[in-house]
Amino acid sequence: MDFLSLTSLFEAVGRPRDFIATFPGTRPATSTIHGQGLFSLHAMKPGQHLCRLDGQAVALEDFPEALHMLEWNAISRTLLLIRPLRTSFGFLNHARRPNLAIASNGYDVVVAAAVQPGEELTLDYLAQPLPPSYLEAPGSSYLFGS
Repeated sequence: MDFLSLTSLFEAVGRPRDFIATFPGTRPATSTIHGQGLFSLHAMKPGQHLCRLDGQAVALEDFPEALHMLEWNAISRTLLLIRPLRTSFGFLNHARRPNLAIASNGYDVVVAAAVQPGEELTLDYLAQPLPPSYLEAPGSSYLFGS
């Protein structure tokens, strides 16, 4: 069996991009923080529910490779919500003063600070219950910067 790249898969089914848009009223664009970011098309108010994250809940001990291979968010230090395809969530950059937050249930994304149209949406990755192995991995030092 031949496997398609994600871009080829999306082209094959007539989709114009290589990710699944899961955050309404947003678009990816070049970020001043890092690479590509997710930007708001509309003003957003604190407390506003933006979306509910989906995926497969997987115990980290059952699939530790997920930390470096797939898109995920931490539900607990030992349980990840894994997504095999890239979604809007994958464009969220880390910020110590974010304008988004993941609710304590690990699934709901809410607006934490007022957002203006065109503003980059950010998340404090350290506010999640990240697995210690992720925090100790090479390349994680960006989390502890300013």
